[in-house]
Amino acid sequence: MPQLVKGGKYIYGLSRVGPEGSIAIPPQAMREYGFRIGDDIIIMSGSRQSGGFGLTRRAIIEKSGIARIIDTLPHLFDHLVAEFEIVTDKVRLYCWTTIQNDGCIVVTPNTLSQYGINTGDLLSAGRGSRLSIAFIARGPIMEECLRHPELQVF
Repeated sequence: MPQLVKGGKYIYGLSRVGPEGSIAIPPQAMREYGFRIGDDIIIMSGSRQSGGFGLTRRAIIEKSGIARIIDTLPHLFDHLVAEFEIVTDKVRLYCWTTIQNDGCIVVTPNTLSQYGINTGDLLSAGRGSRLSIAFIARGPIMEECLRHPELQVF
């Protein structure tokens, strides 16, 4: 996984959003974050500058500085809302889904659009923090990724 610029974000590769809303999670990211096929994951909106979203699990959030979000949105974390149903804490959008057998998530086009993503979009998949894998849609990090043809596209 390259670090594109000194002191910059580590990038696993690029993921193109498939026609059915499928998004590959790079294998190295799956290992690093302890994700497994069949895991329920949380999709949380990214920053205003970079857009996109982050992928995480309840177990990761429970050990983080944003653990309070579990108490704020218990219906999300207890799956009392339908898969892909967007909920918010007034700052970020959240929904949940499951990692498929091929290491992808499949998100409905309607849900993707609420995150500012469309089928066919290219997203950079990088180490967002210890909290989540960042799928970045725009901004300086994405621009730098596009200058690196050696990045694998998943």
